[in-house]
Amino acid sequence: MVQPNSSTNVELLDAISVDRAALDSIVGALSESQLVARDAGGWSASDHLSHIAAWERMIVAHLRDRSAHVVAGMDDEASYAAATLVHLNERLHQRFRDRGLAETLREFADAHRAIVMFIAETPEQRLSECYWDDDPGGRTVLDKIAGDTYLHYREHGAWIGEIIERSAATQRPKTN
Repeated sequence: MVQPNSSTNVELLDAISVDRAALDSIVGALSESQLVARDAGGWSASDHLSHIAAWERMIVAHLRDRSAHVVAGMDDEASYAAATLVHLNERLHQRFRDRGLAETLREFADAHRAIVMFIAETPEQRLSECYWDDDPGGRTVLDKIAGDTYLHYREHGAWIGEIIERSAATQRPKTN
């Protein structure tokens, strides 16, 4: 994992702001048809935005009251804790893939505002605490937030770019 380049709330919020602006720029340049076009794996740019929003919501839910499982649509915290990353991502994809574009864009913006507000209100010492009580690697709150915000934006921004490139390539007229 890329090491987070921030250690305070302000630095974290600055890093989030920069990478979110870059992602918003990519998304803002897309047409509605580009946002909903699916790749060979069944993902659209819109699906990537739902995915990011869900992970932002799960961070806030976990840190507020350990209810990330509710965001993931799971019955209990134990099921959520036992799920693999692949399982969670697939579950989120299935849960939100049929959401309308307008609702997806609204949730993408709302989830972002919620995590930014949460970070701004979080005492800085909380950032260095373990995110999961039983994590043998000791991943901190800062690491988790970085991974599911600005580092996540970069990762999914690249995937959205690939979807758009493939879509454009299939729409170009062939020349001899």
